[in-house]
Amino acid sequence: MKNLLRKAVLLLLFTVCGTIANASDVTPRKGVIRVKVQPQVALQLGTTPRMMANGVLKTGIAPFDVAAGKVKARSIKRAFPYAPQYEAQMAKSGLDRWYEVEFDESINPMEAASVFRNTIGVQTANCKVPMVLLEGEGAFKKVDMSAVTRSSDLPFNDPRLSAQWHYNNDGSLAGSKAGADINLFEAWKTTTGTKDVLVAIIDGGVDLTHEDLKGNMVLNEAEANGTAGVDDDGNGYIDDVNGWNFCTNSAEIYPHSHGTHVAGTVGAVNNNGIGVCGVAGGDGTEGSGVSMISCQVFDPRSGSGEGDFAAAIVYAAHRGASIAQCSWGWATPDYKEQDVLDAIDYFVKNTRSEKLTGGVMFFATGNNGDTGKYYPAAYDKVVAVGSMTSDYRVASYSNYGDWVDVMAPGGLLDYGDHGGVLSTLPDDSYGYNEGTSMACPHVSGVIALGISYAKKLGKKFTREDFTSMLLTSVNDIDQYLTKGTKKYYNLSSY
Repeated sequence: MKNLLRKAVLLLLFTVCGTIANASDVTPRKGVIRVKVQPQVALQLGTTPRMMANGVLKTGIAPFDVAAGKVKARSIKRAFPYAPQYEAQMAKSGLDRWYEVEFDESINPMEAASVFRNTIGVQTANCKVPMVLLEGEGAFKKVDMSAVTRSSDLPFNDPRLSAQWHYNNDGSLAGSKAGADINLFEAWKTTTGTKDVLVAIIDGGVDLTHEDLKGNMVLNEAEANGTAGVDDDGNGYIDDVNGWNFCTNSAEIYPHSHGTHVAGTVGAVNNNGIGVCGVAGGDGTEGSGVSMISCQVFDPRSGSGEGDFAAAIVYAAHRGASIAQCSWGWATPDYKEQDVLDAIDYFVKNTRSEKLTGGVMFFATGNNGDTGKYYPAAYDKVVAVGSMTSDYRVASYSNYGDWVDVMAPGGLLDYGDHGGVLSTLPDDSYGYNEGTSMACPHVSGVIALGISYAKKLGKKFTREDFTSMLLTSVNDIDQYLTKGTKKYYNLSSY
């Protein structure tokens, strides 16, 4: 009887932390949870952070204060910053009702979530479990750019384009099969991307000064031309000229290898005579090439090394991104947190651009090599991207199954660096890596091309239009599959 009771308690704790998960796999951050309160409670809590005074946190809401006392709460603040321009929109989606509670680290976060979940006026509560980047286990493999010459039969003059088999695979790479790519050269005959399409790189910080990226990184003109120290565009962030660092809660974007690498695949500048090409990197003419913004959620200099993923997603929506590129996720299958899912719901519903109603989010499926559902990729509002190698096969590390929406080249370094995905790295360098992290930005870039082409057509599409076109116009590669699933495709017919 005692063991059954203990199991019941554990089940309750893990349910309030997120969803049910294996205790050995889930380690929540200490001293912090998020709670979603009822509308009337949110009105009373307001937008001003509440701090502990004389050892006690008081909000004036009796049940809430009792719960705060039980967990030795130190502060409570809005999870999503007050943004005058977007308050009505956030309230409609319930984002204004999410609050972050900081409390004594001696209190088990799962117990704290349980206390608040059972408090009158609280709709739900969840812990914050760290995310992981979905790159390969090895380090990035840098390449020597000093002795590279371009091939005259390629579309653009970027010297390393010939090594980017993942764009156009002619089968010359050892062990590869011709056509195991995204058929990008054909797509470039139609469009190479346009500046009015904004892609949010929600990842480690992008190297904003990189020679092959800076031309496609967008400035926040309202802040760049505004008053220092003032939130000129009313989005809740001050002086966010180049994006925002959600790890340090500042406007300083710190260059990060992973973030810079995925950004290069989406939109490294094309036809500039240096480095590599991006899927939607333009053709070298004015106005071509997608725009990108860095929303930094991984920074090794910060205490935990990661930032606020939910806030970064909402920020991207407010900046007008049509696409969110996300190569990260929780490391435990079936685990998810409602504040992050609510942020995703907000992005896909509320993002608006000239040619697209709603936003499209892409998530890497993870590198566990199994069929477990890994979130956020497994969430039905996003596109889950698995990884294939240069011979059409599912990469050995890639998660797979019916919940995966599409497969793209993610590379494999087992038989040499050249089997990986080549892209940009900080400090004007370049290198290879593997992973579903590397597959995901290919699909983000493809959709960026699709939205750019919509401009030429003079049509406006919905998010559902584009995701449907993506998932119904890919190549079926069942003949190459060995993992017992029929839900894998590449993008070569898109």
